[in-house]
Amino acid sequence: MPFTREYVQKVPENMLGVFQLSKSGEVIAYVGRADSDLRQSLMEMLDKGYQQFQWVQLPWIRETYEMQCRLFHHAGGRTKLDNVDHPYPPEGKLWSCRVSSQPPAMCEL
Repeated sequence: MPFTREYVQKVPENMLGVFQLSKSGEVIAYVGRADSDLRQSLMEMLDKGYQQFQWVQLPWIRETYEMQCRLFHHAGGRTKLDNVDHPYPPEGKLWSCRVSSQPPAMCEL
């Protein structure tokens, strides 16, 4: 859907989830997640050049991290995305990337 303030405001508040942003509507350019408020995380990305977005609600923080990892790798990782780094788990968690079985700092896929 169009990545505008109007559409982002339709996303429910205080919800966990992941999102993908696109500049062209055809290729994913950024993969993000929200461990507390998906709408707020999306609002922070407005006006950064993205034109389209999609999102999904998830029930647990661990699932948001794991889904972000899967989407990050599926979309091409650091070499193709605007993401500066591989997704990191929430503070205090030592979860590894399930796609590469590496800690996030070592994951180069």
